[in-house]
Amino acid sequence: MPSPDTRPQFLDDSETSALRAVQAHIRYVDAFERQLKELFFIDNPAFIGKEKASAYAGAEFAAYVAAKGNSYTHVYYPWNHHLVKTVSADDYFRLKTNRNQDLITASEQRILRGYRVAVFGLSVGSNVAFTLTQAGISNSIVIADFDELDTTNLNRILAGVHQVGLNKSIVAARRIYEDNPFAEVESHEEGMSPGSLKSLLKKKKIDCIIDEVDDMPFKVEARKLALQYRIPVIMITDNGDGVVLHVERYDLGYDKIFGKPIPDFDALLQQPMAKEAAGKIIMEYIVGGIDHVDPAMIASVKRVLARELVSWSQLGSAALLGGVVATYMIKQIALKRNVEPDIRAYISPTRSQWERHQSDI
Repeated sequence: MPSPDTRPQFLDDSETSALRAVQAHIRYVDAFERQLKELFFIDNPAFIGKEKASAYAGAEFAAYVAAKGNSYTHVYYPWNHHLVKTVSADDYFRLKTNRNQDLITASEQRILRGYRVAVFGLSVGSNVAFTLTQAGISNSIVIADFDELDTTNLNRILAGVHQVGLNKSIVAARRIYEDNPFAEVESHEEGMSPGSLKSLLKKKKIDCIIDEVDDMPFKVEARKLALQYRIPVIMITDNGDGVVLHVERYDLGYDKIFGKPIPDFDALLQQPMAKEAAGKIIMEYIVGGIDHVDPAMIASVKRVLARELVSWSQLGSAALLGGVVATYMIKQIALKRNVEPDIRAYISPTRSQWERHQSDI
């Protein structure tokens, strides 16, 4: 169950006054005044390009403020003690996505807003969730991770040392709500089980799954359920400075797991899944063969197996890239621009590409 201080509180004027009276340490932020100025230009394009100070001093702006002056709410974030006066949900969405136009059209943005994504595993997955939120995609999002934030996670999770020890789902949910207080985040701090996933799918709460968990049996069971309920699955695997994108379109009738028949994985999972076996599956089935694995990653894996490293090496830049790549693919699927049943793509800012770019400058 989500922690009580993971979700912001919406307060009216009297509740806001009462809260400020008893909690003097609260930081009050009036975003509403600046938001009205931004909305004025959006709703009155005739003023675009004109000097802002004179526009705000005019009768048209005064009338605009008078008409919209009460269309606000107060949002209280109990975990950081900020109380924010902000526009309503619809106006906030218009402001938040205004700079997306026309890279994303208004009609496309509405589709993307309603597309419901579930993100399981919140290391690389947290970057996916944050990028989606920034882009105004998946206003209703499901996130899950049983693990707690450690300092060693801070090279790839956008968080801070003050959050060490918090469940990663709480860290991600708070960041999403700070970006969009009107989001609907279903946070599973106990992680995600096949039973819980089946319940979510049965209730039609998910349109797409982002699988970033380390548990191989869960990966297999999740894909079986995705096939049953016809839900696409996207996975990002970091690979040195780059990432491997894998998309399985179970919504289109795809019926394999990482390109292999389902019985093959059932047979594999009958045996104990040691690190060596899991690593072999990742390299051969998920990444597509050792030739596609970054040599430094192979060296890291060998050191992990030799107990010289605590865990696999991962870069924050690759985690950020993974968030971008997954978000791009979600847009393609949600907007019905891509109908390939099985995709494996390698995205990396390789040295040769960088050198070629430098030579062109």
